[in-house]
Amino acid sequence: MDHSANPTLMNESDEEAQRKRQFAELLHEHHRDLFNFIYSLVQHHADAEDVFQQTTLVLWRKFDDFVMGTNFAAWSTRVAHLTARDFVRSRRRHSVSFSDELLEAIASSYRPPSSEVSAMRLEALGRCLEKLSRRDRRLVERCYSRQSQFAEIAKAEGRSVDAIYQAICRIRKNLYHCVGRTLATENR
Repeated sequence: MDHSANPTLMNESDEEAQRKRQFAELLHEHHRDLFNFIYSLVQHHADAEDVFQQTTLVLWRKFDDFVMGTNFAAWSTRVAHLTARDFVRSRRRHSVSFSDELLEAIASSYRPPSSEVSAMRLEALGRCLEKLSRRDRRLVERCYSRQSQFAEIAKAEGRSVDAIYQAICRIRKNLYHCVGRTLATENR
């Protein structure tokens, strides 16, 4: 369709494209914090990915309700909380899960970090990653690239999948403590 013949269609299309860009930029900026919040509620990585995808769809469907310039982190976190709560409820009959009260307590105590704090944490993480042994750093890179499965990594490393999970847990714990120490040292 030729939009040049109808300026109204062209303006709507431009506005829609701009709105999509705004949504993509905000989601990209808050992706990690939003995912971490969801993970804190569902406590399982695959479930957190599912809930994150569901949350993203809800956020997009409701994005016209979002007022630009207001707190996207707070708005998206609320949507994620409701989506995670529904997810946990649907799974409750199949496994052990958090009660609604505990989910509410976790959600109400969550405060999204500011962009400045996130940038500082990311910089500290970069420095901590540099301190890892070459073997650990390579394992982290392989495990967090979207192209690799843990089973493939385990086979390539000549280790069991469980050994890879344990190594990644140990490395993540060390990185967590390193980032905390780095930030504490910088804030003195």
